[in-house]
Amino acid sequence: MKYTRADFPKDFLFGVATSAYQIEGHAQGGAGQNHWDTFAASPGNVARGENGDLACDHLNRFPQDFDLVRDAGFDCYRFSTSWARVLPEGRGQVNQAGLDYYDRLADALLERNIRPCATLYHWELPSPLSDLGGWRNRDIAEWFADFTEVIMGRIGDRMYSVAPINEPWCVSWLSHFDGHHAPGLRDIRATARAMHHVLLAHGRAIESMRSLGMSNLGAVFNLEWAEPADDSPKARQAADLYDGIYNRFFLGGVFNKAYPDNVLKGLEPYLPSGWQNDFDTIGAPVDWCGLNYYTRKLIAPDDTAWPSLKEVPGPLPKTQMGWEIEPTALTRFLTRAKQEYTGDLPIYVTENGMASPERQQDEDRIDYLNQHLKAVQAALDEDVPVKGYFIWSLLDNYEWAFGYEKRFGLVDVDFETLERTPKASYNALKTVLTGGTVSLPLAQPAGAIRAHWNLVADIGGTNTRLGVVSDGKLTDLRKYPTGTLPELLEAFHSLRDEIGTDPRAVVAAGAGPVKDGTIQLTNAHLDLPERDIGRVTGAQHTYVINDFTAAAWSVAEISGDEVEVLQGATEPPTGTRLVVGPGTGLGVGALLYSEGRYHTASGEGGHVGLSPRHADEVEIFRAARHIAPDCFFDDSLTIEAEMFLSGTGLPILYRAAGMAAGLADTSVRSAREILEDARTNNDPIARRASHLFTTHLGAVMGDLAVAFMPIGGVFLVGGVAKKNRWLFKDAFRDAFNAGGRFSDLRRSMNLYVSEQDEFGIVGANNFCKSALAR
Repeated sequence: MKYTRADFPKDFLFGVATSAYQIEGHAQGGAGQNHWDTFAASPGNVARGENGDLACDHLNRFPQDFDLVRDAGFDCYRFSTSWARVLPEGRGQVNQAGLDYYDRLADALLERNIRPCATLYHWELPSPLSDLGGWRNRDIAEWFADFTEVIMGRIGDRMYSVAPINEPWCVSWLSHFDGHHAPGLRDIRATARAMHHVLLAHGRAIESMRSLGMSNLGAVFNLEWAEPADDSPKARQAADLYDGIYNRFFLGGVFNKAYPDNVLKGLEPYLPSGWQNDFDTIGAPVDWCGLNYYTRKLIAPDDTAWPSLKEVPGPLPKTQMGWEIEPTALTRFLTRAKQEYTGDLPIYVTENGMASPERQQDEDRIDYLNQHLKAVQAALDEDVPVKGYFIWSLLDNYEWAFGYEKRFGLVDVDFETLERTPKASYNALKTVLTGGTVSLPLAQPAGAIRAHWNLVADIGGTNTRLGVVSDGKLTDLRKYPTGTLPELLEAFHSLRDEIGTDPRAVVAAGAGPVKDGTIQLTNAHLDLPERDIGRVTGAQHTYVINDFTAAAWSVAEISGDEVEVLQGATEPPTGTRLVVGPGTGLGVGALLYSEGRYHTASGEGGHVGLSPRHADEVEIFRAARHIAPDCFFDDSLTIEAEMFLSGTGLPILYRAAGMAAGLADTSVRSAREILEDARTNNDPIARRASHLFTTHLGAVMGDLAVAFMPIGGVFLVGGVAKKNRWLFKDAFRDAFNAGGRFSDLRRSMNLYVSEQDEFGIVGANNFCKSALAR
């Protein structure tokens, strides 16, 4: 080698790069199938039909490989994580073996004083997400953000640097327009959407990592210098368009929040609607820029559909890949990136190297590296803030559609025995890199990574309670006046600011219907959209739910210690659960248990019909017709259940009972006063009304239970139940069980009174956990 550490600035980093699918051995360790598995299994896509099932077996040999990195004197190791190894379905259930592997990998690097530089995605999409459209589907940006949270929540504290996506041009254009990489499409609409969505996913991942408190986050682009094949204006135009598609589209989106006009002329008709509104996310600030550079291309016009260009062979020396060697283009890229995109941001050459058939004496690779290090020095001389240089690659590996034929490694791999043998290039680098010192830290600052937290809300007409949830547990609960919509949103915002980071998710529960992401809060007389919650909190996921969706979810994790058992099992069994709660209204909800998890079904139980159960109740119902005629079903004596069985309805029942008893002027009293007088036997009318309340409520719950068949239990929840436990004894249970031929069935059901505090907050939290898990 012609250069040593002393030829570069202090703390200039030298590194070596790899990627997961190319070296790990994807068929091992519980990884799910990805689209390269199926692409390679399709004839004609990959040389000799080779795949990454075993690759270099890095999954089991990484300690040996990291010894090679350390012994060569490299400061950094750039690697990628496998989405399908961590989340085999792309979403949902985590493969703990996959997380454990990356955990051990991070520790092994730090033990050797090597800086871990992670790339979250290097081209291997989980097949179940490919089935849903993959990079054509806008939802992939959120799926990727969720994956980012999972993997960086585990190993982010030990990363020196992280970039979300390697080479967005390859992820989109090469794979969806040229069809050379998985998923192997050749479709301009798919291409345009993939190009936009890969940048949107990049931005969402940056936002996700910022919410964890991470720093030293970057973006990595592969660049090819485009030159016209001749001096004609058409060749110049073709080269400029190639430059726009390959280089400027992605750099411009991230750093300038704009796409080049010459590219939009062809792609804009196929971009997703509203694409212009995504640049604030795409352009989320990064801390550095990575450039992968290998070659230049000569471009000529072509008589085809847009982009109407083609590559033509050039005269320069070529690598085993057939790529021209043109190191001065690297200098031009570095200077142009600074001038037009990155400004003073640090720039890294995150990949540079060559494929060579020489398996031991690879003098051609040594010459290639020397030429490109000279190009880096030329950029440094022009005050470009180049901070590091990474060689592709440590090992000979799976070179995608070329299989195992093209060898980029500093270390030879015998793919029969998997034996590693350092090449001449490795030994040359070892001579010039070992013994140097770098003062930069190895990983994220101590204590910088913050645990995820969620915010849950129970919104009432007068007051709102906001709960802080960490690790699934409620750690803090605050009370705020509900007020107007701006006042309510300010409460969300102030709590977020006090904690200092954005919550991962917010769930707000309240009384009222939910439609199109907005809850109409009937008690508070305002509409609360999910988008407004997200705006003031910065949460990645926001949900508004009906109060009885929350009530149903409140019993999802309930234990025997949190209930009074009226009949049945002392510990609520797993299974569908029915929840009824008399409060301001009469709410009914259910958790339907299927495929190992709960699903919500909530309704307006207060609007089922209630009729006299005994002859001596007829006059009470007739009296109620005079008080609330609009709440009866036609000309019958059937009333909406909520008009008797709620905090709002009990005063109507009390007045009707008084009128039926011959009292012409029964005073208007609150539900609290009525129940207190009934409990203390101070008012016979209150006692009568309370008896009707508890027996009719028991009967309604029994009827609903027969319809739902909730083997997980029937639960009475809410403030009325908690504060008036004396109501729900023998008479209540007898009414629940009175079912004619089905009385024995009712008696066999598990019946409970919930004793949970803050069941709305508990339910919102349980809903949040389930939603995030999905």
